[in-house]
Amino acid sequence: MGSTTSSTSTDATKTGTNTADGSGKITFSFTRRTHHVHLSGLDVEVATTQARTMVALGLASRWRAYGGSYGTPMVSYGNGLCCVDGLIKHGSWGHLATLPAQCRPSMRLIFNLNNNAKTSRVDIETHGKISFITGGRDHSWISLSG
Repeated sequence: MGSTTSSTSTDATKTGTNTADGSGKITFSFTRRTHHVHLSGLDVEVATTQARTMVALGLASRWRAYGGSYGTPMVSYGNGLCCVDGLIKHGSWGHLATLPAQCRPSMRLIFNLNNNAKTSRVDIETHGKISFITGGRDHSWISLSG
């Protein structure tokens, strides 16, 4: 198995890299002002024979799909894992979308997402609300693909 790399941070102005190798070892490479790391944004997918279900993500506050080659914002779930993918545009910063009931976390989760040259903090609450908290909001779009 190869390695999986994702970007995560609790500081909306800093970006770093986490790498998980096939043995499960996680390596962190980034400059931070804080001395803690949230692991909630790190996913390592393993081979499975179970099917995953895909549904359109319920967008809020006038957000809509960016479209074109970026497609429709989707949620895929199965085997205990939920993944949100997509690019959205032209909504009101705050409530971005709501997860389906089967994908709601047991605690508030914090993610670092892309907004062109800046990063944005986006939280998911236990009732499924996905919200922009702080950080970049230029260009009227945000990526939901962590």
